[in-house]
Amino acid sequence: MKLIIQFLVFSLTLVTLAHAEINLVELEAKLKGEGVTGEIHGANEDSKLFVLTVRNPTDFFDNIQLPLTSDSPEILASLAQIKRHQFYTVKGEFITNKAPIKHINLSSLVLAKDYHSEIDQLAHQYKGNTSELKNMTEFTGRVHAIGEEGKMLVMEYIDRIVPVFVSEPASQNMVKNLYRGDLIKLKYKTRTEPEAPLHLGLQPSSNNPIFVLESLVKSHGSPIEKSGYLIKFPKSPQINTNIYALLVEDIGGTTIQYTLTNFESPVLFKQIREKLEKVWNENLGSIENDRNKLVNRKLLVHGKGISNMVDAGQANPQILINTIDDLAIEVLK
Repeated sequence: MKLIIQFLVFSLTLVTLAHAEINLVELEAKLKGEGVTGEIHGANEDSKLFVLTVRNPTDFFDNIQLPLTSDSPEILASLAQIKRHQFYTVKGEFITNKAPIKHINLSSLVLAKDYHSEIDQLAHQYKGNTSELKNMTEFTGRVHAIGEEGKMLVMEYIDRIVPVFVSEPASQNMVKNLYRGDLIKLKYKTRTEPEAPLHLGLQPSSNNPIFVLESLVKSHGSPIEKSGYLIKFPKSPQINTNIYALLVEDIGGTTIQYTLTNFESPVLFKQIREKLEKVWNENLGSIENDRNKLVNRKLLVHGKGISNMVDAGQANPQILINTIDDLAIEVLK
């Protein structure tokens, strides 16, 4: 049962940009004083995108995502070396800009707790290039995060993360009702500020800038059947066991993963995990780094059960497996 609870925490970890109880005035006072310790949520030196997660120490699910930058060349060089799940103590102050979420201008960046993962052993080769977006006006991708009552949208363009400003109330109302992982067609215009990372802005609502191609919550509670490559989320500060899922690849190049589980039966949950772990360990020669997870494209998983999507910021949609026979793995040649 303990393992199921830990898995539930992982599966429902919010990736919204909203915060509930964290006091921003107190947080900035700490930034200017003794510093604030948080976990690196994402880091991409190529895109100049670095995000720190600060959590309420008494409530795991109460957290805030804070993009990082600095006027110091030395700190910028250090940012280029940070990794997801490392903990850093940072000092600085909030930047005064028009962004709907707070950004930190760092004056100090000190490693508080290092982190090593299986993922580090393989280099990730990005398939997407955000500079391509400068010559386009629309693309199809997955929702990565939403926040500030729909004023901020973060999209996945292939395997890149792109922030999107949402200024019109009509579009904000639509964005705040999206779910992480929803597949949408986005009409946008490129913003000139900031220079990096690349930010987009929605086209006017009169142009219907958001068209939902797949709403994950609409299938919640319904029978679902999916096939995809086996992926592994190695254990991390949020979960002390490996998590397995199947990866579905969209035609446009983005992906979505469905975690495979059962919350009602500890016995079945253990069978699911052991079945997937066994075939994973038997085929270690074809593993790739897929940004924040490992994927084996020689292992095709077929899973059927009940769709589970209970929160807009849920890390991944889930397939609740009813019997171990509803989970099959095919080893591709």
